[in-house]
Amino acid sequence: MRAALIEEFGTTPVVTDVPEPAPRPDGVVVRVQATGLCRSDWHAWSGHDDGVTLPHVPGHEMVGVVSEVGRDVRRVAVGDR
Repeated sequence: MRAALIEEFGTTPVVTDVPEPAPRPDGVVVRVQATGLCRSDWHAWSGHDDGVTLPHVPGHEMVGVVSEVGRDVRRVAVGDR
């Protein structure tokens, strides 16, 4: 899949191919149709957030469609928005 990737804090992200994600047993994969970047993404890009490790794909305010669910997921199904 294509993603904007931060490989080094404070440098321009690159758009590149990254591996397709797999859901954790209690998680889902969302095929993102749109995402926003906010101030917390700027802090991640700047290296101010100790919880961010590189490489990092920014953008946690997203909308899309569930494309895969983990084996323990019961309340969400593939195709849900």
